[in-house]
Amino acid sequence: MLFRRSLRIDAGDLDELVYGTAILASGGGGDPYIGQLILKQALQKYGPAKLLDPVRVHDKALVLVVGAIGASTIFLERFPSLDALAGAVTEMESRLGRKADALVAAEAGGLNAILPIALGLRLGRPIIDADGMGRAFPEGHMMTYGIYGGRMAPLIIADDKLNTVVIEADDNYKTEQLGRSMVERMGNSAMAATYPMTGKFFKSVAIRNTITLSRDIGRAALTARREKRDPNAALIKFFSAMHKRPRFAETLFTGKIVDVLSKTGGGFVRGAITLENEDRRDHCIVEIQNENIIVRIGQRTIALVPDIITILEHETAEPITTENLQYGQRVNVFGLAAPELLRTPKALKIVGPRAFGIDCDYQPIEALAAA
Repeated sequence: MLFRRSLRIDAGDLDELVYGTAILASGGGGDPYIGQLILKQALQKYGPAKLLDPVRVHDKALVLVVGAIGASTIFLERFPSLDALAGAVTEMESRLGRKADALVAAEAGGLNAILPIALGLRLGRPIIDADGMGRAFPEGHMMTYGIYGGRMAPLIIADDKLNTVVIEADDNYKTEQLGRSMVERMGNSAMAATYPMTGKFFKSVAIRNTITLSRDIGRAALTARREKRDPNAALIKFFSAMHKRPRFAETLFTGKIVDVLSKTGGGFVRGAITLENEDRRDHCIVEIQNENIIVRIGQRTIALVPDIITILEHETAEPITTENLQYGQRVNVFGLAAPELLRTPKALKIVGPRAFGIDCDYQPIEALAAA
């Protein structure tokens, strides 16, 4: 069953929204439950959030991308600062000489899908029901806004002490690299405003309706859980029944985590987890760069970036972010087809396997499953 979509988020939607953003995060994006606490406070103070349908954005509107930047493990220790995020927006507006007409998320996954809603409530600005990834990625130039011709600079970065840096560079990759080095000096945790763009350009490149999609994903799984049905099966059914364009979804592996490797550096969390199934005959390895980027069973690749790979607790289908993976957890490796805007040749140069140092070409998850 699909659920009726509305352009409004209130306190009753929080659990469902947060669950859905964690599914789309592919393990990264920052812990969404931190975002839940921040958004809950904002909803209590300002009332329900009204989302702007992407098709209704005026062609001449100024749209800004806002969110957190840094290593996801650090946000467990240093909560994201709405003061810093608001400061980044104010600095951007000062440089551009006009106020933003609307704000939009960098990514659909985790914390960064939720923070813009809280900021919009605080600043009284519309939040667009869309994002630039349809999932989470570790680097700013990997947004569809940049892949399809938008300019990441000026990139405004502010930390929790309200130290603010403005970065101008001649291409998006250089902007990302300079920004990442600055965030590392800020303790791997900062807020950012970036990709100033017109509404007309935004509508041509954004991945639409991902906030309400997240809410509906959560509603499907959590309803199944309350009704004592299998939430894992409910997720797969939800994606296969999407009325506009069904998306392939499948449980790729079920087993226990027997090894976790993780290190933080350069603004990223990198590592891998190893799982084994019940009879210990098959081993599965999931590699991580902030997000889960490739799954292998033995020598066989069964999913890889940009398709979405999320680790779920086996019984409840609760998503587990990369920083919360632990030895002994019994989990499912869940795979989901990426949005079509991430699967074009142009996009795969930026977000495909080789962009993450994986020495193979992209193959869609549905093709790998059928092999």
